[in-house]
Amino acid sequence: MANQAITAAVTQLKQEHIRLCKELERVDKALSVLGSLEEATAPVKPGPKGKAVVAAKPKRKISAAARKKMSDAARARWAARKKEKTPAK
Repeated sequence: MANQAITAAVTQLKQEHIRLCKELERVDKALSVLGSLEEATAPVKPGPKGKAVVAAKPKRKISAAARKKMSDAARARWAARKKEKTPAK
């Protein structure tokens, strides 16, 4: 009787696997349709199994001057915060 229960569970899991694969195919098709709308804005390169993959956006470069301004502002914030936390004697 335990073997029958296991066999039934395995059969049910296989059916669920098939259903999920079909669902994933529908999602992939929907994504490819939506991705084709995006082609004008994002470069597409072939990925695994020949499926199209949207290329990652290139990282933006920050100038040294902008980086210095950001670090100075961060130091000023931390100094102000440290000043607030020090107890008055």
